[in-house]
Amino acid sequence: MNASEANQLEVVLQRIGSESFEAVRAREKSTFANFAGRNEERLILFGAGPLGRLVLQGLKQAGLRPIAFADNNERLWNTHIEGVPVLAASTASDLYRDSACFVVTIYNGSPARRQLKALGCKYVAPSAALFWKYGEVFTPNFGIELPHKLPAYADEIRACREVLADEDSRRELAGQLEWRYWLDDDALPPSLNPSETYFPMDLMVPSEEEVFVDCGSFQGDILPSFTSHWNGKFKHIFAIEPDPQNREVLGTTAGNLGLKDRLTALPYAVGEQSGMVSFASTGTMASRVVDGGERSISVECRRLDDISWPLTPTYVKMDIEGAEPQALVGATGLLRRHHPILAVCTYHRSEHLWQIPNLIRSLAPEYNLFVRRYAEECWEGVCYAIPDHRLKRA
Repeated sequence: MNASEANQLEVVLQRIGSESFEAVRAREKSTFANFAGRNEERLILFGAGPLGRLVLQGLKQAGLRPIAFADNNERLWNTHIEGVPVLAASTASDLYRDSACFVVTIYNGSPARRQLKALGCKYVAPSAALFWKYGEVFTPNFGIELPHKLPAYADEIRACREVLADEDSRRELAGQLEWRYWLDDDALPPSLNPSETYFPMDLMVPSEEEVFVDCGSFQGDILPSFTSHWNGKFKHIFAIEPDPQNREVLGTTAGNLGLKDRLTALPYAVGEQSGMVSFASTGTMASRVVDGGERSISVECRRLDDISWPLTPTYVKMDIEGAEPQALVGATGLLRRHHPILAVCTYHRSEHLWQIPNLIRSLAPEYNLFVRRYAEECWEGVCYAIPDHRLKRA
């Protein structure tokens, strides 16, 4: 690591440390108002996809109902999502361009912000600013933390810088920290090609003997990407998905891809302890382990170390809605004995950006660790752990 890489992070940490607690708390509370003007409670959610629907649920918890969704998908126009109408962007701008705040609820939101500005919408805000305003609802489980809580992690963040294997990873760490504290888009390195998510072909070498374990397989959405990157030359896929609604679609996806003979679906959640857990089965990407509730079901949670693998995993992906640290601990034996490549999401909680690399280093220090991001802001971040024999050499 050269001096400039270390200094970049230190400069950010020193700037954070120089702001008083009172000042950062005031900034948290005022940031959304700076975008919204007097329309803090008159909201249009631009983007009726997964993030928009999650934001709708959070606003309901905060006792606030948005006026409408706006969306560019004409199939959604003149429909309702939980009673909230969906309008064309042009219609929403005609009706509310001066009298509501358009909150962009799209993971890659810069084109939407440009579109809204071009339509003459006066008040346009990123979803993260809204999350700060309603921090009791949206933080920390929506991937965003209130900035006044970040200085407590300074030592962990410095430790993470030391374990990362390349300059791009350290630059991403510093840029992410700066963005999370000030919501400054200019602090971020460019996001990478989404088609490479979970499969960094510039860092690792695929194997025709690959045994891919897809933790949080959802509806098999990344299976086409995996089979394409491997040119169909792999041994087996274990698709782990506890949501029965998602698992049904997963079976259809596998059949359509011609994978039924090389894919085993496992109906588990994964974690640190094996046993029964409460699970919110929504049939969406938001399905997750929960503390209980009327709409939860019981599913079996397994440590990866407790699964009797007929084939030894060589590549493990984890996108499990914030349960990644627990699942890694539950895979300690697998990591230490077999060193599968790991692709672990870091964006479900702010602190996972540095805690997951640190945790992997503590569990299996032989890994080479990288962090990459495949969407704007904080979204679609992944930590890769690659053993020496799988590294792609220049």
